[in-house]
Amino acid sequence: MNQQSEESLTERFDQLVAEGVIVYGPHESIRVEAEGYPISFRICPALATKPHTVGASNPAFNSSRKWGPGSDMFCPDERLILTQLNGTHDLALNLFCVDRPQLLILTLDSYKRQHEALDQDDFTVMLETLNRFPSMYTIFNCGERGGCSRVHKHVQGLRGPPHAFEHIINNVDTKANIPFKIFTHHFSQTFARTSAEEVLAVYTTLLQQAMVVMQWEEDDCPPHNVVMWRDWFFVVPRRKGIFEGASANAGRMLGSVWVSGREHVDEWMKVGCVDVLRELGVPA
Repeated sequence: MNQQSEESLTERFDQLVAEGVIVYGPHESIRVEAEGYPISFRICPALATKPHTVGASNPAFNSSRKWGPGSDMFCPDERLILTQLNGTHDLALNLFCVDRPQLLILTLDSYKRQHEALDQDDFTVMLETLNRFPSMYTIFNCGERGGCSRVHKHVQGLRGPPHAFEHIINNVDTKANIPFKIFTHHFSQTFARTSAEEVLAVYTTLLQQAMVVMQWEEDDCPPHNVVMWRDWFFVVPRRKGIFEGASANAGRMLGSVWVSGREHVDEWMKVGCVDVLRELGVPA
């Protein structure tokens, strides 16, 4: 990766926001404890323009260049692209943001799909991003039931930590007050001293454990989430992408719930935050 700093990322981000290229706006935060599980709702009206389901269109970007012939991602401005990583991925600024800035890491092979498992190249670029930008965490939403809205294979980089991170690692042995199954691994040697091959081996093991609790017998990769932050690796098995109007990706499962309006918070509260998380994941 070239020598970009978080400061230079933010400068480019601010410029593209000012020009209306990146969708970003202020947000209101509402924090709740749901049966001991911490959740932070961030209400950002600007997110109303983001496609939230696979196949959903956005007229504002439909005439823009796609990120390859097999892609359903749009690149309305080449300045979104920061650099290439590993010869396999583009590192870019995300179009729809609550964090400042927010990263998108897409496969150069635009026919790779979001329902496919992560591979060694994916972990190579995730580690490179995490080591280069230590305030970021990375997430992967595998498949529609894992909370993805685009099918071109990609990972996202967000400002850490995920809201429930400390709660999860403090209860990693007992799993107390964690409403869904989560499989964890701590790289004691740190991400900086961990190879992509080592991460892939851990991922494969945790994914197999997830398949057991899901009773997954299909040949395809099961829907799941991956989160990497501060030398911790999480896999969350998923049963649904949406329940009673409430949906979640990896960040939301870990307590950082971004919504475009108060009505979406009301959906979570009406159903019950813990019940939403149990239904979307595998109940603990």
